[in-house]
Amino acid sequence: MVEEAGKDTGAGNSGGSGVSAASEAHVPNGAQVYDNPYDGRSYNLKAWLFDVVIFILDTLFTIFFREIKVRGGHNVPPVGTPTILVCAPHANQFIDPSLVMVTTRKLSRYDKSRQVCFVTAESSLKKKFVSLFGVSTGAIPVPRAQDNLQFVDSRIKIYCPDFNDPTLIKGKYEYESDELEGFDKLFKPKSLLGLPNYLGNAQIAEIIDGRTLRIAAPFKFKSNKKIRALLTEGTNFNYAAKIDNSKVFQNVFNHLHTKGCVGIFPEGGSHDRPSLLPIKAGVAIMALGATAADPSMNVAVVPCGLHYFHRDKFRSRAVLEYGEPIIVDGEMGKRYSQNPRETVSDLLQTITKSLYSVTENAPDFETLMTIQAARRLYQPVRSKTALSLVVEVNRRLLFGYSIFKDDPRVVHLKKMVSAYNSTLDSLGLKDHQVEELKTETKDIIRGVFTLVSRIVRLFVFIALSLPGSILFTPIFISCRWYARKKAQDGLKKSLVKIKGTDLLATWKLLFALVFAPILYITYSLLLVFLYVRNNRWIIRMWVPSNNIFIQFFYFYALLVLTTYSSLKTGEIGMDLFKSLPPLFITLIYPGKKISQLKSMRKQLSAEVTGVCTELGPKVFPNFKSLVKDEYEKEEASKSHDINPAFRYTLSMASQELHESQVPKERSRSSSTSSSEYSASNSLSKVNSRGSLTDIPIFADGRQPSSESDDEIDLTTEDNDGSKISSMIRSKWEHEKND
Repeated sequence: MVEEAGKDTGAGNSGGSGVSAASEAHVPNGAQVYDNPYDGRSYNLKAWLFDVVIFILDTLFTIFFREIKVRGGHNVPPVGTPTILVCAPHANQFIDPSLVMVTTRKLSRYDKSRQVCFVTAESSLKKKFVSLFGVSTGAIPVPRAQDNLQFVDSRIKIYCPDFNDPTLIKGKYEYESDELEGFDKLFKPKSLLGLPNYLGNAQIAEIIDGRTLRIAAPFKFKSNKKIRALLTEGTNFNYAAKIDNSKVFQNVFNHLHTKGCVGIFPEGGSHDRPSLLPIKAGVAIMALGATAADPSMNVAVVPCGLHYFHRDKFRSRAVLEYGEPIIVDGEMGKRYSQNPRETVSDLLQTITKSLYSVTENAPDFETLMTIQAARRLYQPVRSKTALSLVVEVNRRLLFGYSIFKDDPRVVHLKKMVSAYNSTLDSLGLKDHQVEELKTETKDIIRGVFTLVSRIVRLFVFIALSLPGSILFTPIFISCRWYARKKAQDGLKKSLVKIKGTDLLATWKLLFALVFAPILYITYSLLLVFLYVRNNRWIIRMWVPSNNIFIQFFYFYALLVLTTYSSLKTGEIGMDLFKSLPPLFITLIYPGKKISQLKSMRKQLSAEVTGVCTELGPKVFPNFKSLVKDEYEKEEASKSHDINPAFRYTLSMASQELHESQVPKERSRSSSTSSSEYSASNSLSKVNSRGSLTDIPIFADGRQPSSESDDEIDLTTEDNDGSKISSMIRSKWEHEKND
């Protein structure tokens, strides 16, 4: 589909260290002729295949998710506008881009239905089953250095001669008589070194001589004794040549130049941390390079936040939020051509702020869980909080906490909320069930009848859901096992994952998608066989025809319908089961204790609301009217999807996540400690000496380090940016300096 029309213009020489080559703007070749089948202006076979995949994915998500809410759909530009969807956090591997593609394609009521082509890791597209979906949806492959790591000659080892200078790495040969080429012949700057067993990767910054080199950031030997031991004694290692992303930028430009829509997760690989990983500069270079190549084009960069509640659980919930678009015009493209580093830095700041405005970020899981509990206790108005508004309230609560976390009232409140949560856990209750507890005699008697009624109904629903549950049990058990196995494998290879929960849902779905049809085909063939053999049980069933092919499809449809009916019935039964604890507690728990628990919740709710009411105006102007407006707009959005105001007053928040313990043997600390929780951590490092073509679009497996000289200085004031985001960033910088 692409006709070559010469080399890319503006691509710098990426082969050397580039001291003399200042940062060069990567401007794609605007003369290439490209036919984009996903531009929305015509409908062809490839566009139809895209919609077939979307239909399959939508069906899967309808089964897997109980509810999917979309906010800000009107922010997606209409067909015909070059668009980049910048999505975060990347918390659910292949489900993330699939969910964005499905929801964006279904925005038909806004006349903004778009076919999103995602920038995807090349290694993922080499997986047979994944590649089928990727190719069908126009995925744009991106090579990653860490995917190309290969074992270097076993006779060569590297070590660190002085841990006071940890970026200096020397090499030694097993036998000095070996006639092996030196580092200056074997390796090149900006390529990647990898320690064995996925212990860490580092980019080569400089080749000093045949046996000495310097890496851009040190290996994490301080937090991992294995790394220190290897670098002390000397170790074999892996190597991958540097990646030139010229082709990737050209492919993205071709999509944008033909009015297409490109999606990207700028964090890189998926992760299960409670906050965003550093944002790579590739997305900014894509937008600026496109407008530099074609100054008449305006590119809309739209932030898209994904929020999961129990992301790895079957029948969980999700919220997608599209933020206000950032328009990158020809004037910005011109500035990019003249001053690429500064222009990329400015746009990257804006993109990062916009991502923080639509995502939930917490410093650690303990804070995450505390904020989640506080949100349930917070009652500014008497209204049930809608799922999408939960995300909004969470962000604001956590932003307030980040500012006032040392306030004695907040410290005391956090302890009280934790104690309240512990009490609920010991009773097997949820917060919303506390109000259902009764103490009066008449209520207790009524509770007995309610309990008996619900238990009877529960057994009925269990009986109704049993056939489908039995049919699907092999898939339930095997996909759970397989997903956990893949999560463990992914955890070993990753430097940013904590427990690998970001892989569970993806592999559950993929496993079920492959083996569920196989299982049900087997069931159907078995039923056909038994029916033909006049089995006394099967022969009693009504079958529409004696034709075995019709019988096969009939049994297959019947089995699928039975399983789906059991699924919906079982869901009702599960809701009934979850409603039983308050009834049991009402009957067996002393009335005095119940009154104390309800009083404790009421007091906590009043304290949380009071503290928010008192401190809120110090953070958000017009706090009282803001809270009321948010709830009113959320009610209106149920029919009109109105975009809530004050979108840029958001910073950090929580999800319904399970507690995670950090393994001691690996440096998997919270995002706060691993990334210093500073503003500069949210922005990518732009090479200060070479071509911007070398900037990684996805994570390259290196540990981020604030010591690198390639990091852009982002301490300048952004007068046009979000005031709240600036407050957050200033606070983080202050904490970092402390």
